[in-house]
Amino acid sequence: MMRLETQDILNITRKQIAGIFKMEPVELKFVNDYQGEQYLLTNDKLHLSNQHYWAKVMDCVFENHVRPVLMCEVLYFLRNEFLESDIKLMFSYDFAEGSEGNAAASAEISFKDSPDLQPDEIAELIDFALTLQDKQWFEELTAKYKQLTVQ
Repeated sequence: MMRLETQDILNITRKQIAGIFKMEPVELKFVNDYQGEQYLLTNDKLHLSNQHYWAKVMDCVFENHVRPVLMCEVLYFLRNEFLESDIKLMFSYDFAEGSEGNAAASAEISFKDSPDLQPDEIAELIDFALTLQDKQWFEELTAKYKQLTVQ
């Protein structure tokens, strides 16, 4: 698993926006206008995660205009950067110091390391493990084969 912090997420978002829109953002800034999500505030803190798909989390400032950036877009940008992965994205805002809110973002990226193999492919690997005399791999493959074939 890989963990990204606020600056990493901002860098990837900036890179992806520049590539997709063919314009370099002047600034990416966190927003704190959550009128519809006031119910999410707990002890002056607001936490957004993947389930808050449509929440506006940033403004992307270009030379001539400002464009909102949604949670789903940041997820898309991260998925473009880390193919074949599961991403858990979190934005946190702490309003204890005032209405501006101290914002932070983080992401946990888990890579799909185990390919989905069919029983016949696993059977071939079992034969190969026998040829190599790799007992541990043989046992792992046999357990996986049984798991897939027992109904």
